[in-house]
Amino acid sequence: MRAAAIPSGMRLGRYEIVRHLATGGMAEIYLARATGIGDFERYVVIKVIAGERRGNAQFVRMFLDEARLAAGLHHASIAQVYEVGEDGGEFYYAMEYVHGDTVRSLLDECSKAQVRIPLEVAIAVAIGAASGLHHAHERESADGRPLEIVHRDVSPSNVMVGYDGAVKVLDFGIARASERATETESGVVKGKYAYMAPEQCRAQAIDRRADVFALGIVLYELSTQHRAFKADSDFETMSRIVNGEIVPPTMLVPGYPPALEAIVL
Repeated sequence: MRAAAIPSGMRLGRYEIVRHLATGGMAEIYLARATGIGDFERYVVIKVIAGERRGNAQFVRMFLDEARLAAGLHHASIAQVYEVGEDGGEFYYAMEYVHGDTVRSLLDECSKAQVRIPLEVAIAVAIGAASGLHHAHERESADGRPLEIVHRDVSPSNVMVGYDGAVKVLDFGIARASERATETESGVVKGKYAYMAPEQCRAQAIDRRADVFALGIVLYELSTQHRAFKADSDFETMSRIVNGEIVPPTMLVPGYPPALEAIVL
């Protein structure tokens, strides 16, 4: 893992960096805490622009645009953005810290331990994520116009499950919305190939149904513990998606409920 750009103990605004959590294509993620009078302490996740992107005005606009979009979403199943700030030229935003793990980690750990995920758990995760996504899909501007938000990257790594059972959708970084200040290039494929809707694979126009399709793939994996479309190459994976080449869950899991299979498919 690349060394963190911000050392532990350094402050950004009122937040003290605790440790580096992850590095993405555009941002660094840190665990941080805010303190106050009366022994007040609150842990948050801080997102900052990755080092090589800091001086790029376009990436700064994209980063702030992402923060603005995420801050406008207020739902129990979406990780909340608390504050957007700048400190010494370092742009950042603070968001809810979820004490838990991603669905991807859950799937990987259960696979290693050869443990089956109870269907009730799989369904509860899907319901939580669907509820959060529906909130985003239904959002309107101040004058009542639909924002037409589409997450575009619904996948096991962008859904967290808290140890308290909470389900949170993360990372609207590549979301499409009608009011975004920065527009993505047309014809550019964005998202994780194994979780794309057919129209995404073809680089066609998408709407909220692309997120529903992706969530269906996540539910398929949670309830069968098999990959839905994943193949040896990205091209073959997308070909399977476009052609609808999928093994029905009832052929993989004995006793799989036909009603749930109908929902997944």
